[in-house]
Amino acid sequence: MRAEARSVTSRAYQLAPLLLAALALVACGHLALPATTSVDRPALAAFPWLPDYDDPAWLLGQGQPIARAALREGRSMLPEGGRLFVLPHVLGSLPYKNVQETRAWVDEVNRTYGPVPPWRYRPERRLGHYSCMSVSAATVLDWFHLEEGRALAHYRSWLSGKPERGTDPRLIDSIYLARARDDPSGYPTITAHRDPVEGTPIPWRMEAFAAIVTLAASAGTDRDAPIAVADAALPGVTHRARSGDFLDLRVEPVLRWVPSPRVAATPDAHAARLVAALERYGPLYAGIRVRFAASGGIIAESDLARLALPNVSGHGVVIVGYVEQDGRTYFIYRETFGEADDESEEAGPSYRAYPVHGFNEAYAFVR
Repeated sequence: MRAEARSVTSRAYQLAPLLLAALALVACGHLALPATTSVDRPALAAFPWLPDYDDPAWLLGQGQPIARAALREGRSMLPEGGRLFVLPHVLGSLPYKNVQETRAWVDEVNRTYGPVPPWRYRPERRLGHYSCMSVSAATVLDWFHLEEGRALAHYRSWLSGKPERGTDPRLIDSIYLARARDDPSGYPTITAHRDPVEGTPIPWRMEAFAAIVTLAASAGTDRDAPIAVADAALPGVTHRARSGDFLDLRVEPVLRWVPSPRVAATPDAHAARLVAALERYGPLYAGIRVRFAASGGIIAESDLARLALPNVSGHGVVIVGYVEQDGRTYFIYRETFGEADDESEEAGPSYRAYPVHGFNEAYAFVR
């Protein structure tokens, strides 16, 4: 039996290089308490009963959609039994950054900036810009601005053309891609498959994005040091900021590339680490596993389906809370596409829940 298990694992990792490029198409596109909080106050709406921790349903999707009305900031006891915890600011004041493009905006970008290659409008569901990791990193920064009582900036989204508040994710993406030119191993990109809208390389290392979030700490005392970085896809566009805009944060790895069998064997220990970090530090910058089961039917029903690609996350999100049901902990994270409650051809849910085995890595930020 052990020999068979080793053989299955060996086959999975032999296939990893071949599947990595194919599964890049799935990446990012498929996909402190308030003073008034009471631990006895029930949630506003019935929280959906989640599939069992080991249910195969978790292998195929990105998590169970959660209606916003079922969430409440702070701690709540659920009417059906169990407990709910959601960080402050998340539902009330933390901006939602939507990466969904529109035909009118793509046409305007091509007409105004003349990018090469030209941007493409992609009407397919959940196939917008592959910017989940930079959007989630920007969301983390926005949360800490709110937590420190700072006003959020205003900008026009380069992803949709709509007015937005907070940190511009395109600034973060541009810093990553600029660093990738000088340090391609530290800031790797996927070039075999490019962003389906812009045709640019896809930055994918979450640890490198986390380093950009903590840029102010590496700048030392010069919080006014200017940042100017050219856009990777838009000729003549330069993104500007100050080092102090990134706040004085230090990254703390909480979960890093733990092989699936180890997480499955000790789920409570790994879940407890995420819970403790979430309650102590705030939102967690997390990567969702690229399961072999999500390979578009290449591997659908076998032991390989439960394994994940090593050392790479397929989707970047922000864990903002958790729910406990039947003695198991499921983590609630904010999505980057759709701003809706359910899946449809037009949009995706704003929030989802996932067991700890669905995450590949997670980082906390310490003030």
